[in-house]
Amino acid sequence: MSTLNFHLEKLVRDNVARLKPYSSARDEFKDFHEDMVFLDANENPYNNGVNRYPDPQQVTLKQHLSSLKRVPVDQILLGNGSDEVLDLLFRAFCEPKTDNIITLPPTYGMYGVLADTNAIANREVLLSNDFQPQVHQILEQVDHQTKMLFLCSPNNPTANSFDVDKIVQLLENFRGLVIVDEAYIDFSAEESWASKLQEYPNLVVTQTLSKAYGLAGIRLGICYASAEIIAILNKIKPPYNVNELTQKRALERVLDDA
Repeated sequence: MSTLNFHLEKLVRDNVARLKPYSSARDEFKDFHEDMVFLDANENPYNNGVNRYPDPQQVTLKQHLSSLKRVPVDQILLGNGSDEVLDLLFRAFCEPKTDNIITLPPTYGMYGVLADTNAIANREVLLSNDFQPQVHQILEQVDHQTKMLFLCSPNNPTANSFDVDKIVQLLENFRGLVIVDEAYIDFSAEESWASKLQEYPNLVVTQTLSKAYGLAGIRLGICYASAEIIAILNKIKPPYNVNELTQKRALERVLDDA
């Protein structure tokens, strides 16, 4: 099956599709400036550096990431570490006790933990002897309730990148979301799959500032996907999921690379 037959609206959970997201004062007032007071937020009016709620959309940080990664702002979601981003994907697209995902052991353990937490069946397809995806075996596991496929590339813990042709085959033939976890992409000579978002509407790429950037303590995960996928994730994310200190420190580090 080609990604030409990919229909995002058939993947999203019905309750999420109907959901009216929480709206904060800073979402409602786009011309926010520092001397404004939001009485409904009960913020301390005396500046101590962190007395205001952070920007819920992290606009400034996303703008600089957009320039650095060459991905439009509306195709970027930020989270409290990559684990929050992954959890949002489960909550947006996988119906508990009904849907399933596919993972490729040995791989990052949180995929299985999040599946269990969200009551989603995890269909495991072992990597080949040379630690590559077994495309035929993976596609054999797919049914109408298979929502997501997780590809960790470079893979944790085997350290190798997956063959490009194999990932392409999966993107072109898997009817759900293909999540390429690139936590270690900065240690690889391979090009990020974020450059292929326009070609594959079912592609989701996750990255982090924890590894190569050395900022594990600030907890910042990044998701790149189509604007439509990002809009769905934005509906269910907590309003202030990336705190002010994290946004500031991440911006400083990203500007170093600009």
